Amino acid sequence: MAISPRVQLRDAALEQGERLLDVTKLGSLTELISVMFSRYGRHLEATWEVQPTPGANLVPAEPSPLSMGQEPAQNFQFNEPLTGL
Repeated sequence: MAISPRVQLRDAALEQGERLLDVTKLGSLTELISVMFSRYGRHLEATWEVQPTPGANLVPAEPSPLSMGQEPAQNFQFNEPLTGL
């Protein structure tokens, strides 16, 4: 027989849960939490504290205008052909 623990949710989490009930058409928050645990629990365990691979280069090779705080050039015209796809 399953234990019936009580869970108290913050208001924001409860609101999100209610929206998810509308989307999923599940019957209760208990069902929703069970589905989330069964579908996403292993993923959460595996990725909770993911550490970068030692020696990984996390810096882009060439900084982009956005990463340097500059606005990109706004010279695109919609009548120009798309290239580089």
